[in-house]
Amino acid sequence: MSGLQHVGMLTFVDDATEEQVGAIVEGLSALPGVIPGLVGFTLMPDAGLQDGGRRLAFVADFESEDAWRAYGDHPAHQAVVVDLIRPILATKNFVQSRTADRVIAP
Repeated sequence: MSGLQHVGMLTFVDDATEEQVGAIVEGLSALPGVIPGLVGFTLMPDAGLQDGGRRLAFVADFESEDAWRAYGDHPAHQAVVVDLIRPILATKNFVQSRTADRVIAP
């Protein structure tokens, strides 16, 4: 079975603070090593160069689809979602991609 990447983009309510976004980054960054099969998390806060962009994008790398499925209900992940993300979340978008299916263009 190949690895899986979970890619997300989040938009927050207009009055979300940088401290709140920073807490989300810290919370998600702490998950590898806590959640089995989550092997890495790349977090990309928006630089604010263009109106209408998402505030935070991320790529989470998993050993397998099963590991990704377990992550969704893991208490550490749920704590970040419930305590940090949901209170300021406006919109979310996700894509899951199997590592073997990726196309890398030069």
